[in-house]
Amino acid sequence: MREGDTIVSLATIAGESALGVIRVSGKLCKTLCEDIFNITTPTPRTATVRNYLSIKGKPVDQVLLTFFENGKSYTGEQTLELTFHGNPLIANQILDDLIKRKCRLAEPGEYTKRAFLNGKIDLSQAEAVAELISASSEIEIEIANHQLRGSLSKRLHVIQSGIINLQAQFEASIDFPEDEIKEKNVGEILTIVKPLKSAITQLINSTNIKSTLSQGIKISLIGPPNVGKSTLFNNLVHENRALVSKDSGTTRDYLSKELNIGGYKVELFDTAGIRKTTSEVEQLGIQNSIRLIDDSAIVLLVFDSSLPYPTEFYNSIRKEIKSKAIIVVENKNDLKREISSSDYPRNSKVITTSMIEDGCSENIISEIEKVLSDQFKINPSSDILVNKRQSNHLVDALAHLDEVVSLISSSINEEIILQELKLSIECINSIIGRTDNEDMLDQLFQNFCIGK
Repeated sequence: MREGDTIVSLATIAGESALGVIRVSGKLCKTLCEDIFNITTPTPRTATVRNYLSIKGKPVDQVLLTFFENGKSYTGEQTLELTFHGNPLIANQILDDLIKRKCRLAEPGEYTKRAFLNGKIDLSQAEAVAELISASSEIEIEIANHQLRGSLSKRLHVIQSGIINLQAQFEASIDFPEDEIKEKNVGEILTIVKPLKSAITQLINSTNIKSTLSQGIKISLIGPPNVGKSTLFNNLVHENRALVSKDSGTTRDYLSKELNIGGYKVELFDTAGIRKTTSEVEQLGIQNSIRLIDDSAIVLLVFDSSLPYPTEFYNSIRKEIKSKAIIVVENKNDLKREISSSDYPRNSKVITTSMIEDGCSENIISEIEKVLSDQFKINPSSDILVNKRQSNHLVDALAHLDEVVSLISSSINEEIILQELKLSIECINSIIGRTDNEDMLDQLFQNFCIGK
């Protein structure tokens, strides 16, 4: 990436639309205002309507231009944003013209990379930008917005400050022998290290939650054959995705559909009915059903309430559902009840319904929302979730602090302990802002979209 260049790209989706936006960033922006729009001194952050004149003096389109001065733009550089009529032909004419005027097309994520290099945001905030754009649920958007405002950075700076204070103590013991760390100080130092380790561990543990939220929380419909799982699946996804038949064992493999429930991204699975069978194909489907339970956060156990409780079915999945959130759906309540709720797994939520009734899925969706909010108690304004890259650096930082504790407990060697503290600080620096690792930065920003 040639950082001194003036870069340009389409900032909106290519294609026909009411409006399109082209973003320009770099030292040529003020010159472009004069050459294209005859504005020698553009008023910063003020929208102005002008005709865009090509390098040959030909009018291209009437545009709305906004100029941002150094230090006041997203990238921290001079920036020009051009809003034009959303015709791809106009977009290409303007882009081609700007390239002729010595701009170059931006690389993926280059605007955000420049914002990072110019000190407008740190690295964790840059990652939050990408996560905000790619978010597929409301909860992910809230979390990304909070981290874009610096929540993770602030938490890491607190941890880093604690480690730096320890570092200062050990450096003083080396530079000033009278301040040597003695055995009586060990307890005090361990008292300082313990909350630092706890704070890092808490962040590391949040990685799995973040991964689950982004990949989708799995919810499986599990039950014996012919109890209405496929009908329920169709009702929940509002599509006739699953085949429905009076014949048992119709579903031989699972179906899935992504949904947004209560602001969470979920993946709903319709599975093969679990029973004893001599059919090899059906048995494979049943094995898949049981395996899906392991991956699911919530299991909807669907029963036919007009039949006795299927003890044989329950025994076949007893181990798999032991630690799962269970919602029991008693279907066919329009028929005479035979099932006994006393046999249900402990702490099960129970919904009685009939799939032939209108709106039967609404109560089930409402109960799923309650379980989701209980299972994933995320407060975007206070809870911080880290991604895999950040977690890897935190794991390394924690390992160095563990080594510090081990060294302090066994023997006080200030030089080695000091080195471990410095390495721990470097690990945290890798999360919030090292500008000297060009390969890492290139790899991180290449996953961004062009124009951001």
